[in-house]
Amino acid sequence: MAESAFEKLVARARSEQVVVVGGGVAGLVAALECAKVGLRVTLLEASGRIGGAVAEGEVAGRRVALGATGWATRGGAVDALVTELGLGGEIVEPANADVWVATPAGVLPFPSDTVAGIPANPWHPAVRRIIGWAGTWRAYLDRLRPPLTIGQEHDLGALVRRRMGALVHDRLVAPLTRGRYGLAPSAVDVSAIAPGLSAALTRTGSLAGAAGELTSVAAERDDPPIRGLAGGVPRLVDGLAARLHDYEVTVSTGSRVSDVAHAGHTWTVTVETDGGVQRMPADAVILATGAAEAARLAPFEIPEVLRTELVQDVVTLVAAVPPSVPPRTTVFALDPETAPVAVSDETARWEPAGTAPRTVRLTYGALDVAGPVAALSDDAALARAAEDAQTLLGIPASAVVGARRDRWTQPPSALLRGRSDAVETLRRRGESARGLALVGAWVAGPGLARVVAHAREEAERLRVNLLWETHADGVTLGTDHPLDKREETP
Repeated sequence: MAESAFEKLVARARSEQVVVVGGGVAGLVAALECAKVGLRVTLLEASGRIGGAVAEGEVAGRRVALGATGWATRGGAVDALVTELGLGGEIVEPANADVWVATPAGVLPFPSDTVAGIPANPWHPAVRRIIGWAGTWRAYLDRLRPPLTIGQEHDLGALVRRRMGALVHDRLVAPLTRGRYGLAPSAVDVSAIAPGLSAALTRTGSLAGAAGELTSVAAERDDPPIRGLAGGVPRLVDGLAARLHDYEVTVSTGSRVSDVAHAGHTWTVTVETDGGVQRMPADAVILATGAAEAARLAPFEIPEVLRTELVQDVVTLVAAVPPSVPPRTTVFALDPETAPVAVSDETARWEPAGTAPRTVRLTYGALDVAGPVAALSDDAALARAAEDAQTLLGIPASAVVGARRDRWTQPPSALLRGRSDAVETLRRRGESARGLALVGAWVAGPGLARVVAHAREEAERLRVNLLWETHADGVTLGTDHPLDKREETP
């Protein structure tokens, strides 16, 4: 009996070898997507663990998330992955999502009707308390200025300062962009952080009016902005590892890739382990490393803006907080040189009120400033963090029962000006290297939602290329391809 097209497809898949370099979430997802269609996959991770920015540790006997604690719901990619891994019933939504800002007048609630910190109504009492009467009157002048021509201004900082003044910029926009994205407003692309803002400004005639129009649209969305997993996001890594095992993916930690070479339609990956040096042949390679490693291994130049690194110190505290201290979920500070850019009470965010002890995270530094603890010893940094938690959250420093400091190096936010053009340049350069994909936060942008969606897209492109000898855009197969009878395939 003649072999069917489907049987030919299965045989072809089993004959193809994919090597994934990097065991962060992007590498794990890409490996899984390739393995699901029968490709043979080996994943190599230089460190002693997988998961990348999704990590956990122990503080005062309590298991705490050290990296990502949740994911954005946009696109649904992470929700779909979690459900596929059998964890859909474990998805949780934040118990609290209140946001505050530390001002000279004290820690105040952050106004709700804002877009990227731009207030829809500068006269609202919540806004006026933060920027004062002087700031409110200056922001009012926005109504008297001519509307912005669409596409004229990409610098968020320049746009806000020119139209609404320094106080709106310094006390509303800058704390939010540094605290949430690690970027000063001047580094943020207007079209990336607030799509449609320029067009709305032209229609309404003012920046406040544009913010009001966009907040009205956002208010119609029912989905929460973030979700998490009961027991912590590190369970996602555990689920991915288990599924890779089911698909017989080889996962090797402590395996540093020193070289990736390309000749014709094949690749050779040189791997260094404690056991020596091994040269591994591959039909395709997925680079799921950081930007610096990708720049070293890729057969073409990585644009400089994609190699930019954001270094932040994150201090995790566990505190036995008295019940009399009301929780504040997230607090942004004004001056990144003297305070953390963001403080979050993770217990207040994810667990019911009254739960104790509380786990608190303080993040120091942004792309434009190292932060006040960068040069401090660990002991001094932890003491400073306890003082900052007392100032910003009201948690007595004496209540802290455990602490640890971690330094994270990661790509800056996808909102960085010039980044989208660099990604397009990278895409064009990558088209010349058949059988190669680049995934990870430095390409997709930080955040599990972006990383997971992009890794799946790139894995799909690569596996289509391998199985059909074509690109996902539908280039015709060669006449000698074993699946030349396309109409027989399911």
